Amino acid sequence: MPTVGDYETARALALDRLARLDIDACCLHAGLSPERVSGDKKRLPIPYLGSTYHLAVSGGQIAFEEDNSASKIADQVLLLHYLITATGVSVEEKWITFREVPSGSFYYPSFVKRAITPLVKSLGHRPEVLARVGGVIGEVVSVPGDQALKIWVLPRVPVVLSLWKGDEEFPAEGNVYFDASISSYLPTEDIAYLAGAVVYKVIGMARNL
Repeated sequence: MPTVGDYETARALALDRLARLDIDACCLHAGLSPERVSGDKKRLPIPYLGSTYHLAVSGGQIAFEEDNSASKIADQVLLLHYLITATGVSVEEKWITFREVPSGSFYYPSFVKRAITPLVKSLGHRPEVLARVGGVIGEVVSVPGDQALKIWVLPRVPVVLSLWKGDEEFPAEGNVYFDASISSYLPTEDIAYLAGAVVYKVIGMARNL
């Protein structure tokens, strides 16, 4: 499990790399619209899981406006990697599992612990709650699963959480699906982190409904 120090290092490296790229091209590929503040100063809103982060861009200097609390550092790293990795390819609306992303099989056991197990353990006995969450964030889709919720986590990164309700013979099951274009927007490690972030966001919302 990465430490706060690991995330701080990753954030610093990502900020340095992004500063060397064409930020306008990165925004275009990521589906983001910078806001000009004054002169060469820009403000970049990044919608993410129902919230919005902001990057301040001035010349070659880039920084998050949000407080750098430990709970947000991993999200900040993810958003930076999204800007750096985004290629601008079209979202395909074709769903794949984590095993189908590059090196997904290698990271799969960790992915199951981070995303699938919490999803099934918390919501598998009541998959209908996904529809209620969908009234607040995302939308209910017909497949896959007995109940499925699609959420646009980032402007070009949709994710689907799916649940199959168990019975006397079979336990409840669940999975997390990504658009086939996902690797054109995030590295595999960030895809795994993203899935967990979405699952725990939905679990938290479900508890309050």
